[in-house]
Amino acid sequence: MNKNILVLILCCGIFLGTPSFAAADNLDPASSPPSIINVNRIFGQTKYETAKAISESYSAGKVKCVFLATGEDFADALSASVLAYEKKAPILLVDTSVAGSKDAFSYIAEHLESAGTVYIIGGRGIIGQEFDAKLNDLGFQNVVRIAGMDRYDTSYMIAASLQDEPLSTVVISSGEQYPDALSISSFAANKGWPILLSPYDALPREMENFLQEKKPSKVIIAGGTGIISDHIKSQISGLLPQASIQRLTGQSRFDTNVVIAETFAPNPATVYLATGYSFADALAGSALAAEQRNPIIFIDPAEQTLPESAASYFERLYDNKVCPNLVSLGGSGVVSDDVMKNSSDLILGKVKGTSIYSISDITAAVTQNESYSLPATVQAKLYNSETIDLPVQWNSKVANTSKVGSNVYEGTVNGYGKIIKLTLTVKEPMPIAQYSTQFDATLVNRTENLCLAAKALNGKLLAPGERFSFNKSVGERTAEAGYKEALIIEGNTFTPGLGGGVCQVSSTLYNAVVLAHLEVLERHPHTLPVGYVPSGQDATVAYPVLDFKFRNSTDSYLLIRSLIEGNTLTFQLYKKTGN
Repeated sequence: MNKNILVLILCCGIFLGTPSFAAADNLDPASSPPSIINVNRIFGQTKYETAKAISESYSAGKVKCVFLATGEDFADALSASVLAYEKKAPILLVDTSVAGSKDAFSYIAEHLESAGTVYIIGGRGIIGQEFDAKLNDLGFQNVVRIAGMDRYDTSYMIAASLQDEPLSTVVISSGEQYPDALSISSFAANKGWPILLSPYDALPREMENFLQEKKPSKVIIAGGTGIISDHIKSQISGLLPQASIQRLTGQSRFDTNVVIAETFAPNPATVYLATGYSFADALAGSALAAEQRNPIIFIDPAEQTLPESAASYFERLYDNKVCPNLVSLGGSGVVSDDVMKNSSDLILGKVKGTSIYSISDITAAVTQNESYSLPATVQAKLYNSETIDLPVQWNSKVANTSKVGSNVYEGTVNGYGKIIKLTLTVKEPMPIAQYSTQFDATLVNRTENLCLAAKALNGKLLAPGERFSFNKSVGERTAEAGYKEALIIEGNTFTPGLGGGVCQVSSTLYNAVVLAHLEVLERHPHTLPVGYVPSGQDATVAYPVLDFKFRNSTDSYLLIRSLIEGNTLTFQLYKKTGN
């Protein structure tokens, strides 16, 4: 196998033998429902590698023609699939430079006959002259460039390059958006119907001339009135009064994609999956899909489930006992393994579009003792990408929020075989007050004293109306208690003393108490200014003479928390509803 063709076989009750591409006309709707499906993936590491891998799948031998289209913009190449199919040629994507297009040139060097033709779609502003020169250097002299003045003119020139035969049908699609043109490209290519690109509200003169010259008996408009107006439909009616005009459209690109697929491929032999939000893989795959007039079904790469219209299409295939091969155009980052398996399961009837695909676990957070009701419903994701609310039964009727921490509740939903988990995190309430001060951590003795006093207060719980005494709570500052000498204020001087730094603890707590509007019973200022709180906001203590006291004047328990981080001391005061 060529290194640029990477094929992944996914196993989900899936046959791993040689894929069988039965003709759609041979399918017997009265036969037993299939139980296996062939699933392949064609991809590379980039869109250019993927285009080469698709081309290898299209033809691993020699080819007489190849098409080069830019991988950077969709406009010029949208109509190319029809001509590429007529020429039995793969579509390769190129970058803006020859150096960035090694995958395309590698395929050409390996597979294009020496006298073969390279069709370049788009002007030299899109695919530069250096590409012509590189092809000539490789020995390929037959280089045909198809380019008009703009994307519309280019589509006309591609249509004019088709075999000069009476046209039964012409396709009109938007030149401003790619999904609708790509949705119909494999079918139009298989039938030889040119795809003409149109602006929103007026046909270019070249298109009018083409339609008047070819006089098709039918015109198909791919897309809704939001991208191809009814004025254009009226223009076509005026130009071709005998022709029937059919508009194929849905509410979204995915809906229109499936409307087109159901119109032309109700019983496909193979279904190709590609992202609906990028043109490159579907464009390269259009020539491959055209071989048996198979659909390219768009998926949303951001979802693990199918668009609703695609899921319905796969369900109808199951109802009609049609079991096509599934081929992903692009790697798992574009068409995920889950999307492949879910598509297979829908086609095999293992699930329905309205079956539950997933229900995510839930997380919630509440404050301690806050009322919380376990949800009566949970949001379920269906296989058709819809989300619905479904009743849930929990293993407990009441959520406990009395204790700080996390609790896990388990729930069940009818029709869903997995347990749903709700993780409820109970957090401490926000403090009713908080105050911080900074200290010099290089003053080791003072820092140790500060930490010792702050630790003594951490977790202190006061009942409603209870009085607090700093000296009583911290205790006497002695060497036996672990306190060390550091500077203290005595009168109007700083002097060494046991417990220096403790007054910063009492002053920090005092400021938190003031912010909480608690009743201060006793507080003493220093005889000299201190630098850790603003002037007049300090509270000195000296066991047993000077104390700082306050009363819990709330109707709740009051919790004192002290925290030391780096050189910052913080006190937080919390209301608690229980002891």
